[in-house]
Amino acid sequence: MLTRNLLRVGMCCVSMFAVACLFSLSSTAAAQSTATCTPGSMSYTSYGVNQKVGAPFTGTVKTTFEQTLANGNRIHNEAQSVIARDSAGRTRTEMARGCERGEDGQFHPQLDVQVYDPATHTHLSWQVGGNWAKVVQVFHEDSIQPKPPTPEQQAEQQRQMKLAQVQQQLEQKNNKQERLGTRDINDQVANGTRYTRTIPAGAEGNDQLIETVQEMWSSKDLDLMLLGISDDPRRGKTTYEFETLTLSEPDPSLFAAPAGYKVVDIHPDPVTGLVTQ
Repeated sequence: MLTRNLLRVGMCCVSMFAVACLFSLSSTAAAQSTATCTPGSMSYTSYGVNQKVGAPFTGTVKTTFEQTLANGNRIHNEAQSVIARDSAGRTRTEMARGCERGEDGQFHPQLDVQVYDPATHTHLSWQVGGNWAKVVQVFHEDSIQPKPPTPEQQAEQQRQMKLAQVQQQLEQKNNKQERLGTRDINDQVANGTRYTRTIPAGAEGNDQLIETVQEMWSSKDLDLMLLGISDDPRRGKTTYEFETLTLSEPDPSLFAAPAGYKVVDIHPDPVTGLVTQ
């Protein structure tokens, strides 16, 4: 279903402006991976990774942004990041968020790093580059005890479900799904699907209809998105693709807090749900 598939994508898409030059960032694996970024306006996308057990890998992902302006001018930018998963299902994802000039006068990539450990039910998050504080937040999800919804909350849930059903019915009228068969990506068999959404004239203030295309290629064996293409005439074309993919156990330090960062534990209160540190 298109809505469900796009939810996996929409979790991580940010547009911003960044001025930079090509830069390779060298550090220990524990602090961050090697990453590059190039100048310009770009739409950054991450498809994330599922916690599949027994399917370790480390991969380098390149995100490419292309846009043709009304006057014929073209924009082309790239960002690189690293994604990894170990045999226990721990995952590390990096999302490039542009570049910023450092105190050394050079341009450095900015990364959002997320690590999830299903065994301990903890989420680690920190930022690399830029002027962010060197802090790792550790969110302990197992401390959350779900409470039964109140009658008011149940009524609101029912209302939201009805709205979602109406929205889904409207989308189905304007969406087309195509199976694209299989192709080889980094020596893995990937299954492709193309979703085409038609926005009727006037639906968003547009004089003529608009078509957006979302293409996804994923490995069933790895439960991993290997190639994603989002083409929207309003925002340009973004391509997310694995440049390298190594099917072996990643360096354990990739899943640990980097050296020199302060670790802050976050425990939601089991009764009030408020966050305490």
